[in-house]
Amino acid sequence: MAANKKKIALHERLFRLIAAVGIAITLWFMVNGNADMLITQDYNSIPITLTNVESLAEKNLVLVDNKNYYLNLQVKGTDRNLRNIIMKEITAEVDLSDIDEKGIYDLDVEVKGLANSVIISSMNPTTLSIEVDNIIKEAVDVGIVLEGIPANDLSVISAKSQEKVEVEGPEASITRIDKITATANVNGLATDTTRYLDVTAYDVDGSPISDLEILPNVVPTEIFLGKTKSVGMTPSTVGEPANGTIVTEIMVEPSKVIIGAKEDLLNTIETIAIDPINVSGQSKTFTKDISLTAPTGFYFLDDSGKVKVTVAIESPVEKSFTLDKVSAKNLAAGQVMSKIKDSRVIVKLEGASSVLNSLNTAQIEAFVDCTNLAPGEYELPIQTNLSQALVKSITPARTTVTIE
Repeated sequence: MAANKKKIALHERLFRLIAAVGIAITLWFMVNGNADMLITQDYNSIPITLTNVESLAEKNLVLVDNKNYYLNLQVKGTDRNLRNIIMKEITAEVDLSDIDEKGIYDLDVEVKGLANSVIISSMNPTTLSIEVDNIIKEAVDVGIVLEGIPANDLSVISAKSQEKVEVEGPEASITRIDKITATANVNGLATDTTRYLDVTAYDVDGSPISDLEILPNVVPTEIFLGKTKSVGMTPSTVGEPANGTIVTEIMVEPSKVIIGAKEDLLNTIETIAIDPINVSGQSKTFTKDISLTAPTGFYFLDDSGKVKVTVAIESPVEKSFTLDKVSAKNLAAGQVMSKIKDSRVIVKLEGASSVLNSLNTAQIEAFVDCTNLAPGEYELPIQTNLSQALVKSITPARTTVTIE
């Protein structure tokens, strides 16, 4: 016996049909309706490429701050178009080709790799501040810094690079250079040697300057060992100062310098000669920087080969002293001066007031030199214990003495 089928009322079937159609339409709009609705999408940390950087070098320019830049981007489009965007195809560029001289430039960031169907709604940054500077090249000496103590009570008497280095970089960085050095560890060193040392540039604060190219960046350095000592100097002048003036004093600062050499050679020297200072036509005191020349085999330590020489020039003054005694010097054993014609003399001096004003009669001695004279009567010149440069005249200039 067949089962009875339940009949659905017509109005209920119509309701179900309408509901199904409504659900289908809703689902269609949910799936396809967003394809035409604009939405936004963020793309962050996109690297910004600086293009035509090589053109700067052709113009002797260089980036002051060669760092990495990144772009944060927001685009607007339909869901379908946004899905078609491939992240790795999005690029950002800043063109440097129009830069022709040093300065700071605000350059636009250009985004590439986006379809025309999407819109850039925001980007950060929109421009980059780019600073460029002139490229400078300079040839520079390398200073050698020593660390440690050599063996056997020796000292480093010379440590010099055998060549200069060429430094290239931004002008601002070049001007920051205070020194360019290489460091040699000489602790326990017992013999002369050659070392190959790394070179570094430093600013006045002692900080390395990193954006410079130094060629070569390793230099051969000869290191010589020996002994040292402090020696004085013998200054002199050449020429004549202006009329009515005289050279009254030559002062050297420092008064001594430190020199180094092999021990047997070092023992042969006590003073360093200074090339004569030209005073021709000079009318007043002057100071001159002098670079001393070390004798062969000797070295100046710690820049001690540089001194300041002051030549004092003054208008001379005259001053007379009356001496009541003339003595005899260098008499042979058993001899005496029994008689002298002139026992009082007037000594007239000419020189710097500072020198003459410091003298008194007790400091001045008049005498006759009796060296190798037999007993008898002699006319002898009267001399003094003062520098001949100070003595203008002695009155009388000669006197008669009797030796017994």
